[in-house]
Amino acid sequence: MTILDWEINIQNTAASVSAKYGNEVAASVFRRYDATCFEDLSPVYYSEVFGNLMLIDEDG
Repeated sequence: MTILDWEINIQNTAASVSAKYGNEVAASVFRRYDATCFEDLSPVYYSEVFGNLMLIDEDG
């Protein structure tokens, strides 16, 4: 995937998590990787953050 693909997927999933559970839940996933948003996130963690957000999103 390109960086743009990761950005779109992560931001869309974070928005879905925020809508279901609140901004704090989505923000907590980024904080685990010393980031506050996609722009602060190291590319090495893209798949982990996306996976964590997907797990939360699918629980709802």
